[in-house]
Amino acid sequence: MFEKIYKKLSLFSLPRPLSPSLRLLMICSFALIVFCAAFYWLYYTDSGNSDLSRDTEVAKHDSKIKITPDMDLVQKIIYSKCGDEEVFRTKPPDNLIGLNFNQLQKIYSGWNITTFDTKEVEMSLKVDSLCREHANNMFIGIKDGYVAVYYGVPGPKAIIKEVTKIPVSSLTPQDLGEIRQGLVIQTKEELLRTLEGLQK
Repeated sequence: MFEKIYKKLSLFSLPRPLSPSLRLLMICSFALIVFCAAFYWLYYTDSGNSDLSRDTEVAKHDSKIKITPDMDLVQKIIYSKCGDEEVFRTKPPDNLIGLNFNQLQKIYSGWNITTFDTKEVEMSLKVDSLCREHANNMFIGIKDGYVAVYYGVPGPKAIIKEVTKIPVSSLTPQDLGEIRQGLVIQTKEELLRTLEGLQK
């Protein structure tokens, strides 16, 4: 009877030699599991940057930081139709003194507050229009051989408003010279009169 029990136990306790293909499969499987675990740990846990990003976020929205009269208030207006920016740097007005980030965000709800620290508050606003230089000034110039109307002042930052059907080949030498330099127009009435005169 002991012999039967010994034989049964010996079957389980003595390992059988593994075939080379099975041994290779087990090694590759183990290596794949280790690789996947290491990849997951490095890529998804992001342990190196999580504390830094949390600290940065807390500093940006720290309710202990309040606007003081000594801070700089920097407001940047970005005009989407011409791409120009206006930057205004002032001291904060009295009604903003003592406000924290969240309180300021409520007052300037359309603005993007990019910096809020003990030295400076910086915010930007995108406006779907032209800047004052482009909106308040127009001139007549040339585009692809035709008379054209531009926003702004003559130069590389001018923005095309419209191209007329008046070919520059039909202009007098004097008119052509003025238009090549950029003929500044003060009013819409002056623009209409000038374009009408160029068509004759």
